[in-house]
Amino acid sequence: MIARSYKSEFTLILITAGIVSLMIFLNDVNLHIRIKELRLYMQKSTREDNNIDHIGLVMKYRIQKKMYENQLRRDEADVIEARVNSILSKTTADRKVSMERYQYISIPSLFIINLFRKITNKEPIQNVWDDAANMHLAIAYYYERNNCFARALDIYDRALKKETYNTNTIASIVLHEGYCHSIMGNYKIARNKYLYVIKNYGDKPVAITAFILLRYLEGFRSELVHVLKYEKDSLEKSEKLCKLIAYREALGVISKIENKSNPHDRPRIMYIKGICLEGLSEKEKAIDSYQNIVVENIESPYARLANRRIYIAGFLATNGEKLKNLAVRNNRKIRDPVFDKMVDQETRLRLPEEEENTAIFREELAKEESRYPVLNIEKIKFLSAMEPAAPLKRDRIHRQAPSITVRVNTVQGDIFIGAIQQETKEYIVLATMIGTVKIPRNKIVSLKRIK
Repeated sequence: MIARSYKSEFTLILITAGIVSLMIFLNDVNLHIRIKELRLYMQKSTREDNNIDHIGLVMKYRIQKKMYENQLRRDEADVIEARVNSILSKTTADRKVSMERYQYISIPSLFIINLFRKITNKEPIQNVWDDAANMHLAIAYYYERNNCFARALDIYDRALKKETYNTNTIASIVLHEGYCHSIMGNYKIARNKYLYVIKNYGDKPVAITAFILLRYLEGFRSELVHVLKYEKDSLEKSEKLCKLIAYREALGVISKIENKSNPHDRPRIMYIKGICLEGLSEKEKAIDSYQNIVVENIESPYARLANRRIYIAGFLATNGEKLKNLAVRNNRKIRDPVFDKMVDQETRLRLPEEEENTAIFREELAKEESRYPVLNIEKIKFLSAMEPAAPLKRDRIHRQAPSITVRVNTVQGDIFIGAIQQETKEYIVLATMIGTVKIPRNKIVSLKRIK
């Protein structure tokens, strides 16, 4: 009876409660969208104003300068480089800023908000990887960190032509272009790039980095001219040039003295050559050079240095797991405490992957690497030799005593030391410290029994 008498009042109360609840709900959705916008703004500010990638640029020069002045040992430099690279290699994994609640319900509201932002000429609210411009830069940074400087420059140039960036990002791109040119030996271009940033973006933090890099570049260049002019060709000269990031000049000196040098100096020569090849984007040849040292002169201190370079190359490349495993296996015999420290740091500094957020980046990077890989595993002779094909049935196999160890020199200049496991008319199979290696007989220059 009472309900009938107050039916209209109850209806009005329910409608009012519904409207109020809807308003509270919509306000809460809007609040979460605004929180997302704030998080994205802070993330973007961190990426642009305090660009962590710039640390790697300065650190490269700083490490080389300290080593050149004998203020930093190679052991310390390797640990620092591993630490910095471990941090930088994870900077692409920006944490996805998403809606903890209303993930799907917020889509219509977000669409309306972005529509009004577009009308008022403001950037839309979107995740980092929804922006093609950020994608280009992340891929370019990846190539740069892997010493593929020419490829990185191509992507930077393409990004500047196709995408729209704010002044902070443009300045950062020009800075990275200058760095790439400096490592490639294009000193005039690099200097002009740094001066351009200083002149046109003097009010930005990136201008300070450009000034620091320019000072390093000029100092290195001045010292390089002095070394080339006044020092005779020697291992010491090639090592100095390598520390001055003059890789082509260092290789030129090595090519002149290599055949005349003492056999005792071969590990040192191979190590310097590997460093130069790395800097010249020939990583596969560099790794073969390093592994030659490990196989041929495992007791040499350069075997430790070379194995660390193999590991660093492995964790920088997306497909470098085999290299990391190779380095770990090498170290079981080398027993390098610095290597153990590097592995420990890389493990501790590894960030948890944001699968949802990095999937798009990995997909785009995979497309790029299918055409321009930073590391072509198939070109690394030691890795390709670790997986021999099964012998044909017609092969007549003569098994040798496993205690017989031989040293094999190949026409490519590779040296393998190991116990003979199998021997046929077409090939021999050795058990070496890097695994089982199958060597065709027509590739063997000499075979010497050493045990």
